[in-house]
Amino acid sequence: MEYFGTESNLRNLILNTKKPLIIRNKIKSSIVNWDLYYWKKIIKNELLTFRCGKNKFTKEPQWESRCSTKVATFQEFINQSNSNIEEWWYFDYKYLRDWFSSNTELKKNISWSELGFPEITVEDTTIWIGSKGAHTPCHIDTYGCNMVLQTFGSKLWLLFPPEENLRPSRVPYEESSIYSKINFFSPDISILKDIGHCYKVILNPGDVLIVPNRWWHYVENLEFAISINTWLPLPTDNVEHIKECITAILVGGIINTQEHNFKRFALNPNMIEGMVNTTDALNILKNKLTESQSGHGKLTEHETKKIQDFSESCDFIIGLEELSGEDLKNCIKQQSQRFPIEKEDNIKNSYKDISDFLEAVTDPEVVSLIAKKISEKV
Repeated sequence: MEYFGTESNLRNLILNTKKPLIIRNKIKSSIVNWDLYYWKKIIKNELLTFRCGKNKFTKEPQWESRCSTKVATFQEFINQSNSNIEEWWYFDYKYLRDWFSSNTELKKNISWSELGFPEITVEDTTIWIGSKGAHTPCHIDTYGCNMVLQTFGSKLWLLFPPEENLRPSRVPYEESSIYSKINFFSPDISILKDIGHCYKVILNPGDVLIVPNRWWHYVENLEFAISINTWLPLPTDNVEHIKECITAILVGGIINTQEHNFKRFALNPNMIEGMVNTTDALNILKNKLTESQSGHGKLTEHETKKIQDFSESCDFIIGLEELSGEDLKNCIKQQSQRFPIEKEDNIKNSYKDISDFLEAVTDPEVVSLIAKKISEKV
């Protein structure tokens, strides 16, 4: 069924939803029907850089800085995925403006127009290609709304509301990401006491997932899988930019006094050379403080009702149901029982004191208080 003004209404719904949504049967691009043979034909022999982790129990999440890096062609990646059950490989978070630059067949089949975002281009899109078990540690994106299209294979998403206290940490530090210390790949069943609300969905080709701003999410490939995504800017991003600038200044001030090995421990790999300096961060902070003074209008009651009516009238829009306590317990138990618990080497963390201090000064409550105090001076 077609709906009048679908794209504009869908756009408003996506940008304003407070809960995750699934959109099905809306993407008409042939990319959601490509089989593995066609993907091989599209990607050809380009060398890809993979983050590689272990299909085994670990107490901590498998942080990117603790993973190895390997370079392979798409065919070599497929071969190892079929033969190597001890490792997972992930070509993750790769912007298409940096990869497959001459691949016109891939790029012409990527468009967000059907969802109401014709201005979002291939250049704004990232691609994720991974083997079974490839995953992203649970985290929050501080900017924007996350729009994900599953194009091949299936992928598990566990989502949690922003107010859930999932042991947030800025160590390892990555701009715009707040990580959880909870390891959902091989969890301890005791984490159930820390979780109040959880939503679960398995994405299949053609499914679009909308992740509202600051929702926690853990993502894992259930098989060889490919997806693309983009982050949609939101009016609230200015406030988040202010907090991220403050965090960058605090982290940089500490990191720059430490040895290089601590930088490798405390920073995500992409931040080792990408840390903004204090002067630039202060200039960005000043500009964002000025922009934030203009504020942004909230939806009127009429606009809110219009979006709600549209959502309820469309059979291709599905709201996720919260897991019951029993279903959540079974989900975590299933994750925890996949790998035998192994005793890990008790390596002394020589950076514990400075790491604890860094976590304390970058705690969201501390950063919010600093942002409030600075805003009062504008």
